[in-house]
Amino acid sequence: MLVRYCVCLLFFYFIIMEFIKSEKGKDKLIYNGYMYTFEKFGTEEKSIWKCDQYKKMKCKGRIHSLNNEILKEIQHNHVQDSGNIEAAKAVNLIKNMATQNVDLSTRAVISSASTSVS
Repeated sequence: MLVRYCVCLLFFYFIIMEFIKSEKGKDKLIYNGYMYTFEKFGTEEKSIWKCDQYKKMKCKGRIHSLNNEILKEIQHNHVQDSGNIEAAKAVNLIKNMATQNVDLSTRAVISSASTSVS
């Protein structure tokens, strides 16, 4: 599975930054129970990520990061959506398994992926 992880220390708790691919093959950031899409580069090569629900919920949630380290987090106007995140992870897993195991049938890939999903 092609997922990158980054562990950040925040108030003595480990919060994991996880990167998955969107349907169009672009990076999505999962952090603290929210999913973000890349918005733009800021000053000094800082990356700015906007909440995945910015259109649907008019959410202003943002993350500013530099070298996989969170510099700033802007609050959301909605609760975390772990179901949506798990679904995106499952889709990524199925796509990765399908591209890596071209000999497997569609049914075998989905069956194998469903045992790996929490």
